Amino acid sequence: MRRWARMHYVPSDQRKETWNPIVLDEMRMKDQEMHEAEENSMNARVSSMYVPLAPGVTSRIDEAHEEASTPHILKMQDPSTRYLRKQATELTEE
Repeated sequence: MRRWARMHYVPSDQRKETWNPIVLDEMRMKDQEMHEAEENSMNARVSSMYVPLAPGVTSRIDEAHEEASTPHILKMQDPSTRYLRKQATELTEE
């Protein structure tokens, strides 16, 4: 009956009190096992989030880095615009 209860597990809110006491007991035991497994997996997830520092290692906090200056972007001109600028430069030099 215990094997049957594990194979046909039903959440506690859907169980009927008229069921066989052995079935109810086994399902309660499975509830507890599932709860413990959930707690263990949560603890494992939380503990894996932190990496402990080696003993005796001092940590330092460096000052913030300076902001990088804005990049200089070259503006490319199409050939006709370059030709007109060249012509204008030549005319102003004469």
